[in-house]
Amino acid sequence: MPDDVPQSLKQRFERAGTLASRGHLDDAIVTLAEGARLFPGNPQLAAQFGRLLSNHHRHAEALDVLRAGVRAAPADLPLRGLLAAELAGAMNFTEALGQLRLFAVLAPGESEIETNIGVLNQSLGRWERAITHYRRAIATDPNNGLAHLNLATALLVRGDFRNGFAEFEWRTTLPSVRRRPVDLPPWRGEPLAGRRLLLTAEQGLGDMIQFARFIPNLASLGGTVLLECPPPLVRLLTGLPGLDRCCPMDEPLPVADITASLLSLPHLLDLEDAGRARYLTAPPPVDESPLPSVGLIWSGKPATGEVFVRRSLNRRACQATDLAPLLDVAGIRLFSLQLDQPAAPFVDLTQGIADFRDTAQRMAGLDLVIAVDTAGAHLAGALGVPLWVLLAPGQADYRWGVGALSPWYPDARLYRADHRGWPPLVRALADDLVNWAATCTRRRADRVPSPGR
Repeated sequence: MPDDVPQSLKQRFERAGTLASRGHLDDAIVTLAEGARLFPGNPQLAAQFGRLLSNHHRHAEALDVLRAGVRAAPADLPLRGLLAAELAGAMNFTEALGQLRLFAVLAPGESEIETNIGVLNQSLGRWERAITHYRRAIATDPNNGLAHLNLATALLVRGDFRNGFAEFEWRTTLPSVRRRPVDLPPWRGEPLAGRRLLLTAEQGLGDMIQFARFIPNLASLGGTVLLECPPPLVRLLTGLPGLDRCCPMDEPLPVADITASLLSLPHLLDLEDAGRARYLTAPPPVDESPLPSVGLIWSGKPATGEVFVRRSLNRRACQATDLAPLLDVAGIRLFSLQLDQPAAPFVDLTQGIADFRDTAQRMAGLDLVIAVDTAGAHLAGALGVPLWVLLAPGQADYRWGVGALSPWYPDARLYRADHRGWPPLVRALADDLVNWAATCTRRRADRVPSPGR
């Protein structure tokens, strides 16, 4: 905390933090509100107050506090940055961009600000502008890992996979990317020549499924390939061509000669596209519905962290009630593949699911999976199960590209919500589902032999 903050105000900050941590949020707010009356226009207090409200999901109040703080202290750049982040989290990208542009005027040459301006342009689908700002950020600070990583995602969306995957390697410099330390020489992409290569796990389950497509490319390199793997994926990925063994992350690492991250494979192999389609297989389905069957996944793991990232990620989830209009589509059965949440009003298909191989078995008996951006969506795409992906407003990343089709999963169709959120998107989805159900029913009828044949 800056030295110019009065000691009594510092004590007030500490008291508010203690109260909030003990669940006394209203008392914490009163403590800071009293401080605002005693120290009007203090930017550190506005910042602290805004963070407190934002961290407890009172975002409209946080915006009011931060806006008032910026009006009182227009030259305080950290406060202006907080306001921009809160605005961006609320999808008010235009005003957030305005705040960042003022920041850039007040503090020219800040690599971090150029990066953030790029992120907001990317959220608005302005990919070329985003790339321009990322390159400016890198020109100012060549070691800005976040700018490099964001440039990677923009290049991958544009279809420039070789350069995108090269820039993607900068993710390993970021503290948010955690991997288990491995005391082995790095693999650089050369022939394995009989050596044992350990591929390490990184990021989420969906990322692991998505990048597992590149493992079969290793089959011709003449070595043994081992994969450190989250336990829920071990049975699913075991048997993947090119992979000799899946090693659960909760066990000691196996003996190996060299190592690389799974997510580094496309760069190390110098690949120019998104790789294989339908690269995973599923065991025979548990059951098949007599009617066209649709599996639904509407939520992923709640996100934490910085306000813009947290709110952007959490916006990708919806509620079962948001999908309820799909029940009005006649002639289909709707099944829940959503773990750890009540299945109603849909038929529960999650009983007995212990890992992703079990989920794959359920998906194998379905005609269609409808999912938000979750590991389950990546699983359906990897299995080649017809997939409709629901993307949240402002969601723009390399995993799903742009438009209605995916460069990663050819059997996927992408539905993108606008600023109105899920209801209009689900209504459009229901209309398309009517036509899909009719087509699916006809195909099923064509596969059934007529009597006497």
